Amino acid sequence: MSQATARPGFFDGVGALFSGFGFVLKNPPVWPLAMVPVAIAGLITTLVAGGTMHAVIPAVGRLFGGHLGLLARVVELLIGALALVVAALVAFGIAQPLSGPALNRIVRRAEEDLGAAPRPPTGFWEDVLRALHSIAVAYGVGLPVLAVLALVTFFFPPAGVVTFPLKLVVLALLVAWDLCDYPLSAHGMPVGARISFVGRNLGAMVGFGFGLALLSLLPCALVLVLPAGVAGAARLTRRIELFEVGRRG
Repeated sequence: MSQATARPGFFDGVGALFSGFGFVLKNPPVWPLAMVPVAIAGLITTLVAGGTMHAVIPAVGRLFGGHLGLLARVVELLIGALALVVAALVAFGIAQPLSGPALNRIVRRAEEDLGAAPRPPTGFWEDVLRALHSIAVAYGVGLPVLAVLALVTFFFPPAGVVTFPLKLVVLALLVAWDLCDYPLSAHGMPVGARISFVGRNLGAMVGFGFGLALLSLLPCALVLVLPAGVAGAARLTRRIELFEVGRRG
């Protein structure tokens, strides 16, 4: 990758997401790794939803007995739909850290494709703990900010003109941190340095996270784009690093 002559900005961040998709699609050896989050999420969703319905649906039948058959069917359908939504949310929360080893291997492949020196392999649990740490930092900071903005909007609705775009920016940064932290933490960068990295490159991070944040509004969509997301994050952070090294030089 050629050295950037200017600090990557918003549209470079957006483009990085699409370049991540291109990298995954053009590299068949990466496809099995890319299927790991989907497979884990699908398995967990099936187990949680199936187990919930297996336990709850018979209880509904016993509650209504032989009466109000139509109402019992409606309640069962509502419970089934709720169980599926809850199962999907649980699956995504679990699938991302469990997919950490596969996602980190995609990051390594993407970095090597850009000419970066190969990094030494890491263990399964080290990759899982890194993913959990990234999620904890992202949601530990982002969710309270989103909650404050929601309260402001609730008590003073006209503020929504300001709080709504701010929510989008916070959500974009939250998602961007979550995925860009894979390559940054793999480089041994401390948390403070990673936060500083994101702060210096807010435009690129917001651009990168904006597309992912919109996709995250679709049920389970973010699980499907996690592999392309981490590949795009590796490409974006590599480009920023080359720019910053060139500027210091």
